[in-house]
Amino acid sequence: MTKLSALEDPTNAPDLLLVHGAWHGPWAWDLLIPHLPGVVRTVALPSSGAEPSALGGHAEDVDAIRTALAENSDRPTVVVAHSGSGLSTTRAVCGQQHVVGVVYVAALVADVGQRVADLFEGPPPTWWDLHPEEGYVDARTPLPTFYNDVPTDIAESCAARLTHQSLAGDEVELTDAAWRHMPTAYVICDHDRAIAPSVQEQMAKHSVRVHHLPSGHSPFLSMPDALATVIRSESEEFMRVSTDQDEEPR
Repeated sequence: MTKLSALEDPTNAPDLLLVHGAWHGPWAWDLLIPHLPGVVRTVALPSSGAEPSALGGHAEDVDAIRTALAENSDRPTVVVAHSGSGLSTTRAVCGQQHVVGVVYVAALVADVGQRVADLFEGPPPTWWDLHPEEGYVDARTPLPTFYNDVPTDIAESCAARLTHQSLAGDEVELTDAAWRHMPTAYVICDHDRAIAPSVQEQMAKHSVRVHHLPSGHSPFLSMPDALATVIRSESEEFMRVSTDQDEEPR
């Protein structure tokens, strides 16, 4: 899906591809997009959906992201990944020469050979409503977990749109990692109740720059302008680095 933001597109701005997190859909970005410049595209991940039997896993998410990237493969692109989409994004953008950088927002960032379980200690969180036989998990308490600092009307509307999330990708080991090939930035959400900020800090060590926002798990809803500012600045820096590399003597 391609959307043009309300702001003028600077000629040197890269395209943006926004990848939603677990249980969500492309609609999660609706409040952020008007704050972003240029061509903004979103992707729907097969691992989230209303029908448990139709859910995809890690491989299907990777394919969906790569398909979305292929739509404008002649344009420099920055990928923004939220929460659970971090793992599939980290794999999907490898080898994509037009991707100049990734901005992770409270996202799962692993190394080669790691699984989701390797990023956390202890049992699954209590807000997970697990259905292992059916292969999916629901979010038991989305309002305090995902939207603790989001206006009530927006939070309730978003909670009503959440779907099931596949468990199929949890045991998949990462085979390649974007941050080994391109610059990445990480946005730590300091009041996050879904992924502890201390865990985010560990994953952020893979990125060249780290930002903090005084937000819960969903800054694209609670402070879209602040998040857009980070994405803008990182896009400019990614483009600068990409241009410098292109100009280096062979």
